[in-house]
Amino acid sequence: MASPPQLQALLQAVNTLLRKRRYHAVLALLKGFRNGAVYGVKIRAPHALVMTFLFRSGRSTCT
Repeated sequence: MASPPQLQALLQAVNTLLRKRRYHAVLALLKGFRNGAVYGVKIRAPHALVMTFLFRSGRSTCT
């Protein structure tokens, strides 16, 4: 299925921008923030929720 010419032009412009070496550091920084957010939502938030339900009473009395 062919995409409209405007979409192809936009895609080509974005790909050209992404290949430029001068934006590499900024794009890596954005990718790091995105990966951190995804990790937090997928792993840390559910884990914190489960731990809250398991240990709701607070401190353990084991010493």
